[in-house]
Amino acid sequence: MALIKCPDCGKDISSNAPNCPNCGRPMAAFSGKAVQTQRKGGKYEAAGFVLIVVGIVVCFVSSVVGGLLIFVGFATFIAGRFM
Repeated sequence: MALIKCPDCGKDISSNAPNCPNCGRPMAAFSGKAVQTQRKGGKYEAAGFVLIVVGIVVCFVSSVVGGLLIFVGFATFIAGRFM
């Protein structure tokens, strides 16, 4: 018997436990190594956020270009959110 970390709550539990006693996550399919998944949309979210901020600043000079940048930034941010 070894102690492993629950991927959901991070508590130490027995490797023989059928589920985590702290959060109830089933451990049958858990091999002992936590699998970290990274969403692919993080870069798009960041780029969208930067475009929104730049668009707000540009709005003080040209409302048309600034509005367009805000729109494109918002669309990029939302697209990255769902990736």
